[in-house]
Amino acid sequence: MLKKIAIGFAVLLVLIGGGVYYLFSNLDGFIKSAIETYGSQATQSSVSVGSVDISLTSGQGTISGITVGNPAGYSSNKAVSVGAITVAIDTSTVPGNGPIVIKLVNISKPDVNYEVGPNGSNLQAIQRNVQAYAGGSGNSSSAAAASPSASSGSPQRKQIISDLTIDSGLVTASSPMLAGRELKVPLPSIHLTNLGASSGGATAAQIGEQVLSAITAKAAQAGSAAITKDMGGAALKGLDGAGGNIGGGALKGLFGGG
Repeated sequence: MLKKIAIGFAVLLVLIGGGVYYLFSNLDGFIKSAIETYGSQATQSSVSVGSVDISLTSGQGTISGITVGNPAGYSSNKAVSVGAITVAIDTSTVPGNGPIVIKLVNISKPDVNYEVGPNGSNLQAIQRNVQAYAGGSGNSSSAAAASPSASSGSPQRKQIISDLTIDSGLVTASSPMLAGRELKVPLPSIHLTNLGASSGGATAAQIGEQVLSAITAKAAQAGSAAITKDMGGAALKGLDGAGGNIGGGALKGLFGGG
């Protein structure tokens, strides 16, 4: 009897060991699939990843070729594209059920398409979708239905990002006011710290909402300044005279301001 139990236990260990080996040997593929699947659910747009290469020993790696598509109703095929994201994970926080600490995230040279339509900008639309998915709006029931924790029955692992930077980005702004033209302006650098730390960790969607909010604000800031310069003071005065002080409102509408 004991011999049979020992054999059964040994077989179980082999199966577990094989499963763990398969998981770790395919970790990059799992991360790629998770970003594409849950990213697409959260943004309600197509999210694709070119490749993932993360070292299991150092926790450092690169996620390359990330593209976030535009929501329905906007002309451009994509909202954001990034050549590479560099990450550094605190590997000591990976085992267990506590929050995974990501020490560093650097998003370098993102291309951001900032397109304004009748219902606001494309980035605002994506931000609303992510907010709903994260449970931050009244549409929490649909968010729960779409979330991985709801479908799996287990709580979603939370994260803390200690330091996140976005630099050397480019904003391409478009609007009906530009009559088919596009303006390209630098995206101001973004630096966020301790994301999720105050609450003991946050879901990926909650962190994504904060990051997207910062990108949207900076893109609007850069774009509105460029439009003001492009249109010129005389044009804005003409708008004010013709429509009763609508110049500022027009610019605000151009960039989806509330």
